[in-house]
Amino acid sequence: MPEALFVGLSTLDIAYAVDRYPGEDTKTQANDQFLGAGGPAANAAVACAIVSGRPATLITALGRHPLTDLVRHDLTGQHVTVVDVTPESSTKPPVSSIVVALEAGSRTIVGLDAARIQAPYTADLAEHVENASTVLVDGHHPELAMGIARRANALGVPVVLDAGRWKPIHDQLLPLTEIAICSKAFSPPDFHGDGPALVDYLRSAGPKHAAVTQGPDPILFASDGQHGSVEITPVTEAADTLGAGDILHGAFCAYYGQSRDFLDALTRASAVSTLSCRSFGTRNWANDLP
Repeated sequence: MPEALFVGLSTLDIAYAVDRYPGEDTKTQANDQFLGAGGPAANAAVACAIVSGRPATLITALGRHPLTDLVRHDLTGQHVTVVDVTPESSTKPPVSSIVVALEAGSRTIVGLDAARIQAPYTADLAEHVENASTVLVDGHHPELAMGIARRANALGVPVVLDAGRWKPIHDQLLPLTEIAICSKAFSPPDFHGDGPALVDYLRSAGPKHAAVTQGPDPILFASDGQHGSVEITPVTEAADTLGAGDILHGAFCAYYGQSRDFLDALTRASAVSTLSCRSFGTRNWANDLP
């Protein structure tokens, strides 16, 4: 069976768990810490490998800075094959500093993302698309995302778009997308509607299937003329939402690659995402996966 392919951002994540957010100009001892690979596409690739029990492939920009060894080692340890499009770059990788407030069930992230990275698309990358069951793009490396999405379209490989927040490249990616899953924070220019209107906006832009996540509230979706919602199981204990959306996307790709059933894959992936919120960090949930 072909493997899932993920295209986009990799970061080095340094996360700390605290009971509540620290005050300004204070020092706080954390309850726990996490150090490892992050970024939407990277986290999704790890989640897909965990859920499917099969390796996943990630096309990203890392380079040869010493800090990238931490990212690469973590990903390969999670059965993710890394294809680096900037192997000779000595630029520092984006580092995300994260505070997870367990009592509030929220997280705050400060990082550079891909703002200073040029990730090219080259013809030799097409072979990875040819061997893929699904392709997920997160839009953080626009040239790379467009090149892979166009190739996937030409080959009939389903493209899944992780659209967390609006980026200008989304105007070009949405028509190439079969499935768009975004958060309620996704806000296109001149759009002022609610969740159902956002689902309709996504569908009108090209995707066959669309879904909007709303944190602990139901996921809204539209598929084949059907509108509906997927209920979310409440997390009653202290919650860590770090990477929950990325994990949902990765689990979705694992399930959709097997069944091509959009609603079933979305429902099962939402359960995995909820499970991930019950433990700190973006990896520990795997120990509790049925």
